[in-house]
Amino acid sequence: MVEPKGRNDGHKADYTKITDYIYIGSNMCKGGICMIHGEEFRKLGICTEINLTAEEKEYPPDDIDAYIWIPVLDGFPPTTDQLDTGTAIIDQNIKNGNTVYVHCKNGHGRSPTMVAAYLMRYRGMDLEEAESFLKKKRPEVHIENSQKEALIKYSKMYAKN
Repeated sequence: MVEPKGRNDGHKADYTKITDYIYIGSNMCKGGICMIHGEEFRKLGICTEINLTAEEKEYPPDDIDAYIWIPVLDGFPPTTDQLDTGTAIIDQNIKNGNTVYVHCKNGHGRSPTMVAAYLMRYRGMDLEEAESFLKKKRPEVHIENSQKEALIKYSKMYAKN
């Protein structure tokens, strides 16, 4: 049997379970429509995908409830509005008992930045705690200085006076 175009084109299952409800990973599929992506998500119980890649908008897998595209250029931080949107989506999904997959191209910078913002806003962590927590789970996390600056700015919006 011939595999459909896009089924295995550059597929790489590179993800890490960060909490019971959050996974961080790479853009798993590099081809056309990837059927493995959805299969992997089904196994993990993922309901929502947040795609932070600006380079390409993918076709979302069929078997998820929500696909959110928040385009951020590689090496750059999400804007305050993007962090606000992304963290609120993560929090609402978790409150509803849904698992979220947050990804960028490699799962090293943009997606950890978004999850760090969530940890800071909703779990009360500071930047150092959030980054350390993420690196313990996913050692390849590398939040750029510009992304750290954006997180510090963002955290001040929710700081308790």
